[in-house]
Amino acid sequence: MIRVVIAAIMAFSFGWAQKEANALVGEESPYLRQHAHNPVKWLPWSEEIFEIAKREHKPIFLSIGYSTCHWCHVMEEESFENEEIAELINRYFIPVKVDKEERPDIDRYYQRIYQIMHQRGGGWPLTIIMTEDGKPFFAATYIPPEDGYGVKGMKTILPVLAKAYKEDRETIEKRADAVLALLKRYEEQEYVPVKLDLVLAEKFLMQVSEGYDPVYKGFSKRIKFPEPSKIEALIDIYMISEDKRAFKMADETLKAMARGGIFDQIEGGFFRYTTDRRWQIPHFEKMLYTNAQILIPYIRMYLLTKERLYKDVVLQTLKAIDSRFFSKGLYRSASDADSEGTEGGYFIYNYDETLKRFLKEGFSKERAIEALKRFGITPDGNIDGENSNPYRNEEVKLDSLTELKALNILRDIRSKRKYPFVDEKIITSWNAMIIETKIRASCIEPRYLSEALESLDTLLENLYIKKRLYHQMVWGKRPTKEAMLEDYAYLIKTLLVAYQYSFEKRYLDLAKELATEARRRFYRKRWYLSEAQIAAVADLSDAYYTSPLAVMIGDFLTLSILNEDKRLYEIAKSEIDRRSALIFHNPALYPQAFRVAMRIKLSDIVIKSDKKRLKESLCEILSFRYPYILLKSEKTARYLACAKNSCFATVDNLESLRRLVENRLKMEEPGRWRR
Repeated sequence: MIRVVIAAIMAFSFGWAQKEANALVGEESPYLRQHAHNPVKWLPWSEEIFEIAKREHKPIFLSIGYSTCHWCHVMEEESFENEEIAELINRYFIPVKVDKEERPDIDRYYQRIYQIMHQRGGGWPLTIIMTEDGKPFFAATYIPPEDGYGVKGMKTILPVLAKAYKEDRETIEKRADAVLALLKRYEEQEYVPVKLDLVLAEKFLMQVSEGYDPVYKGFSKRIKFPEPSKIEALIDIYMISEDKRAFKMADETLKAMARGGIFDQIEGGFFRYTTDRRWQIPHFEKMLYTNAQILIPYIRMYLLTKERLYKDVVLQTLKAIDSRFFSKGLYRSASDADSEGTEGGYFIYNYDETLKRFLKEGFSKERAIEALKRFGITPDGNIDGENSNPYRNEEVKLDSLTELKALNILRDIRSKRKYPFVDEKIITSWNAMIIETKIRASCIEPRYLSEALESLDTLLENLYIKKRLYHQMVWGKRPTKEAMLEDYAYLIKTLLVAYQYSFEKRYLDLAKELATEARRRFYRKRWYLSEAQIAAVADLSDAYYTSPLAVMIGDFLTLSILNEDKRLYEIAKSEIDRRSALIFHNPALYPQAFRVAMRIKLSDIVIKSDKKRLKESLCEILSFRYPYILLKSEKTARYLACAKNSCFATVDNLESLRRLVENRLKMEEPGRWRR
């Protein structure tokens, strides 16, 4: 409260300060600081904003975004820097800014409000207007400043809502109460448990097939996101059943992304999503979580197939992430879509200018045109006019030397440009994701293991302080934001993976300690994303990244098996059983939860041996065609293969071990599963 009051006094009490800065000026979040000099009198989120709103009898204007979001920048420039609109917001509302990366719990809560009010998913920037006691009655994403194309602008909406709030409060309250009643019904809904059997895999495959794009690949025929948990589930199904449909969808989608514009063909790394069906036209922000999670299916497919493309994507992406995001042993959160005022300005190429450069470098005109065509750089462009975002045109073949020379020229063109802004927040959950990915990638490049474990220890040193986990930090400042469910879930998962690649027991012990703490903090008859007063109930849906709750349930399952802890196993199983009806009816909507359910049904296999032998053979063991393999160090000179209740094999060599593991599941006939 003191911090908010002091900042408000500094920003509002003096005429000169009003123009210079608002109450966001001292915030840790780069996104909030981006808005610190808006004429809007922003306040940071706190419980005190409701006290201020009640005192002034004003509704709250809540704006949620993040620092690397293109449309957030657009709305800031058009509306929040506009003196007329700022005056309307300041006059009629209590304006509050939230960084969705700093407070994913708040964002998730209000994204659900938007979904209830509009019956579709939201996005960013998210605008919520609520009563002084916190009841939402208006929700929107991007709002233009003026009316146009059948859409009302800020200059129209703000006075209308303010007038309605003052003159027709009863109607406003009824609308808000109805929204909150629907939210409560959603959050408290209980389902009759159903039996989950292996037919669930066939249902998952059928549902994914229905939404699959057979032409351009992926799981939508409009806007396309990487969906790593869905692809991982397909890989699981293929490894268990050898169902070629599952392999085909996973393989085709990963290759389409690798060759498409969603992948940065010049430097490596994935953009957040594409706005078109062909995977060509992205929003150009690069998120740490996107790159961390999508690489795991590429790693798995490389171990399965040994195809060079998968390896190249992993190596190029990690090189790009290390180059752009790595900072003092940890990773910053994201890079911007915009560069020097233009969306994608750093990444795109003007055809005529690029052609001239190729000619200057000694290419003949015909050879230059062919080289540019190979990278999708054409006269009509695919972004705006003559501008193109590169992709790999598979219809054009170049010899390797020509392609390398062309690539070096394209890289050199970029080197003269300013790289987009990089958000400096070090987020615990996202760092855990990329560390896990680098650990797994050590089966492709061995040095990644030591690098990843060093980062993990740095993460623990800086964000796990006196047995208290924190959500984020900025270098040079002590962390203050308490960890949320996602931080625990992803860190525990990474600790468990770290144990299985290093066999350092301290990682396993800490994982169990954190799991106990997470259940104590976030489970209150149901799981919540944080301990805050306004916090979303955790669910199983894999949204912009995999459900923290599904990951946490998987953590309990892994811990139960590695520690032979029946109590933890029952916790994991009961959490899946409680939600079994959701998974049964729509497994494709809950890919990670589906995978946990499959693990419970089929049983993880634990391979035990002495530490030295496991370290030497772990990558080969992880290439076995059984998706749910765990590794545990034990003093024995042989390999033991164990399921949940007993060991079923003791062998001396890997080939015998492979055969025994892979024979655990076979198909009697298509669609018929047996143990």
